[in-house]
Amino acid sequence: MSSVQDEEVLRRLREAYRDLGIENESFDFRDMIHAVGSPLDALMYSTLFWPQFVEIDGMIFLEGTIEDEEDRQRLEEVFAKYDEDVARTEQDFNLVEVPSDLFGRRAGNTTEEEDRRLAERLAEMWRARLDLLYPGREFVVQVLEPEETGGEVGIVFFQGKR
Repeated sequence: MSSVQDEEVLRRLREAYRDLGIENESFDFRDMIHAVGSPLDALMYSTLFWPQFVEIDGMIFLEGTIEDEEDRQRLEEVFAKYDEDVARTEQDFNLVEVPSDLFGRRAGNTTEEEDRRLAERLAEMWRARLDLLYPGREFVVQVLEPEETGGEVGIVFFQGKR
């Protein structure tokens, strides 16, 4: 984030926590973490920024995407529909709309621009994680605009050339 974007996020955080007396404009992110963060929250968010992935039949998915037999059946149907195209199948399952898929009932407390900045950071970290876990494979990790997802800013990842 640029310093202008950082300042806007900090301003919004100060406003959100104004009941705690955090109005000092010199408060930076580390100060905010110290004032309102917790190690438990950090652990929760670490799974978002540095997620687990699973491999099923040579395809890579976020852990929890394929949870049961019904999901497995849908995976097989989509794979057949795309003529066993791994990349297209992964794209179908690995599209994550940032606000609603990740945050549920609190999805509406950010702007589209803030959602985009979060998606960009997630995409960068997911790309690094995929490269670490699956060396020698090429992954495409993209941020998608609402017009591309049909709704909200999103992230999609899939394997490139094989």
